[in-house]
Amino acid sequence: MSDKSDTNQSIAKTLEKIKNSMDKKSNINSEDKNDPIDSDTEKLIDLIKEEEILNISIQTTLIKDRKFSNLNWVKHNHQELTFENCKISNSDFSSSNLDGLRLINCKIFNCNFEKTSIQEGFFEDCEFYDKDLQNGCCFNLADLKRAEFHRCNISMSTFKRANAFQIVINECRAQGCDFQFTNFSNVISRNVLFSSAFLTKTDFRYCNFEGVHLEKCDLSESKFVSVIFSKTNLEEANLTNTVFSPSQYDGLSLFNADFRNAEIANIDIRKLDFSGVKIFEWQQAFFIENLGIIAYPDKA
Repeated sequence: MSDKSDTNQSIAKTLEKIKNSMDKKSNINSEDKNDPIDSDTEKLIDLIKEEEILNISIQTTLIKDRKFSNLNWVKHNHQELTFENCKISNSDFSSSNLDGLRLINCKIFNCNFEKTSIQEGFFEDCEFYDKDLQNGCCFNLADLKRAEFHRCNISMSTFKRANAFQIVINECRAQGCDFQFTNFSNVISRNVLFSSAFLTKTDFRYCNFEGVHLEKCDLSESKFVSVIFSKTNLEEANLTNTVFSPSQYDGLSLFNADFRNAEIANIDIRKLDFSGVKIFEWQQAFFIENLGIIAYPDKA
């Protein structure tokens, strides 16, 4: 009789535990339903399942709050598309026509835009740098004529031999980018080149600008620390308020460049032609010290 009573008590306790557990779960579900939906876009995107196919209709112009991975858009033709608050990773857009592409507050990780036409593209508040993998995107040989990057992180991206005439890179992070032989010029005739680019208020440290023509271009308020400027043409360029401290500068041309209010360092001025270069009076000290000249104040 005692054994049967003990068994009944044990069953009752077990049923009570199950009931309490179900009540807790019910309360949690109820709380979740009553909680307001988190409006933070980044959290929303992380919860969305990754899509590997993106079908575009003729009427499609805006793609918003979606997450894509492993898209194969090689040689596609989709112009004037806008992506907002999207994440696109490990995707191939090479050799496509994406002219007029707009990316607003997007994350674009490990994507290939090689030989892609993105004329007049507009990118604002976007991340092209994957912090986990520490790499950027590939724009080699891409057509970026009149494209604009505003407040983007394009660090570690490559732009080798891309067409970047009249490109705008403003208030961005571009550390470690490779602009080797990027074309910032338009050929007017066989012997005449016209360069145009606006690389302003951007951190270009550790970048490679070897062999590029940036004469008369606006590079003001940017940081060029430990960059490669070998065989680079900066004649008549606007370098006001920059931090100018290249690591390599053999063959650098600076004729008539504007360095007013720039912080210049790590340059042996005897190896370069500074003819016509514009500076403020307070900057003379760097050039005098660089020549090994000791200057004393005038006697009263």
